[in-house]
Amino acid sequence: MTDVSNIESAENIQDDTGDGEQQFVSFLVNEERFTFPMHSVGEIIRVPTVVSVPLGPAQMIGLANLRGNVLPVYDLSMILLGVSSRITDVTRVVVVESELGSVGFMVDRVLKVFGVSNETVIDKKSMTESIAYEYMQGIIKQDDQPVEQILDVSSLARAQAVTKQDGNTMQLSGMHHIDSDDEITESDDHNLQQLVCFSLEDQEFAFHLQDVEEIVRVPSEISQLPESAPSVLGLVNLRGRIIPIVDLANCIGMVHTDINEASRIVIAQNSDFGSVGFVVAKVSNVVSISESELEAVPSVCNDGAESGILEAVYRSDGGKRLVSIINLNNVYSRALMTALSSLDEDIKQESQMSENNEGAINEDDCEQYVIFWINGQEYGVSIDDTQEITRVPEKLESIPSTPDYLKGIVNLRGTVLPVIDLRSRLGIPSSESSERQRIVVLTKDKQRTGFIVDGVAEVKTVVKQTIEIAPSLSEMQSEFLSRLIKLNDEKRIIQIIEPNVLLNDNAVAQAQTQC
Repeated sequence: MTDVSNIESAENIQDDTGDGEQQFVSFLVNEERFTFPMHSVGEIIRVPTVVSVPLGPAQMIGLANLRGNVLPVYDLSMILLGVSSRITDVTRVVVVESELGSVGFMVDRVLKVFGVSNETVIDKKSMTESIAYEYMQGIIKQDDQPVEQILDVSSLARAQAVTKQDGNTMQLSGMHHIDSDDEITESDDHNLQQLVCFSLEDQEFAFHLQDVEEIVRVPSEISQLPESAPSVLGLVNLRGRIIPIVDLANCIGMVHTDINEASRIVIAQNSDFGSVGFVVAKVSNVVSISESELEAVPSVCNDGAESGILEAVYRSDGGKRLVSIINLNNVYSRALMTALSSLDEDIKQESQMSENNEGAINEDDCEQYVIFWINGQEYGVSIDDTQEITRVPEKLESIPSTPDYLKGIVNLRGTVLPVIDLRSRLGIPSSESSERQRIVVLTKDKQRTGFIVDGVAEVKTVVKQTIEIAPSLSEMQSEFLSRLIKLNDEKRIIQIIEPNVLLNDNAVAQAQTQC
């Protein structure tokens, strides 16, 4: 991903641009309209695969591996409104950049990317206290348009980094809603076409939204391919997938696209070739239009062919804008069939090179971890801290006046061992006993304690470079799960449990004295 640096906190949103206009990304959260300033938005993606984080805040969806970077993903509806979102086909994660790094906020639907004049943007300082709330940066108020609430990216990111908790209850910031005149109903969606609009050579084009997987920045490095078609720029590694990148303008007979900060890659899905990334000059907005608004393309625009590159056009802004809708299937069949078919071997070689590079690691650069399951998620503990792994006995001797997570004691080959339910210790509901459950015995100062886990997966050797600091989500989480293992090739994130913190427990110490 292209580096996004020097992001301003934007205390005064009137000074966002120097040309009298500001750009925003608009989206729905529980049928309310919100926006992020465009300069803070890195990309917009589908909801990725995430691992949940025990002891994290209520609004935390989980951690995703986004092209080798750990991305915390939060439910924006829970943060702002205290209501959990329901994931649908149109749910998206807006990845924003702040001084704390990249953070993903899940929204119900992305509406558009649009520009407005400074006069329509009202700063929070100019608003009455009755409608201002903690995360509001201001509002956009235009004639005959719904009010757009501008969210402060910096404040949102900082609030998630250190979460205030009272027992098990999240303390959500209160807010007063601004009424919106734009109600979304099922009838509004009937017979609507949703389009992702973008620019090529100052002309406007669009893909159907259902064909678009995600929109990302152009990475700093694209692997060049010798003797490839002029429109094929190379290959990129996108979250473990090798994807061909195509210059869309060149592909459809236009001038080559100059890549800059505004350029984006639109990832589209094809049944024959899988995911393909198309470089465009600029993504402008996502629009919903009625089928009746579409107009046929004159045959001369498609060289007289019945199945041309363009399938329809529509006019907006009173006819001032003309948007041409591209037929992706015909782009593949007429312009990319030969070029992409020849890339199969290059993609395999690129994947093999990546695997070989990761394999050339010295043993001194590796560590071993015992990987086990809790509630469907993978966790790890250093093998140096692990004494042994044993089955859970049929009966544990209970210890009075101890926490619920301390299940009792067991005689393990002459040594009396306190046993803790690791699910309960991490704030996860207990489960029924099963044959797969095991006790992982950890040591501290020659004292041993057993932890019940759902099952042991493997003893895995990992490269030290794959171990990094986990995002700080809450005080308890930061103590227990301060690091994680990030395996890009396997698309896995394994949270590392710190034994010293787990074993530094007064209840365990008390149980040790009774053993």
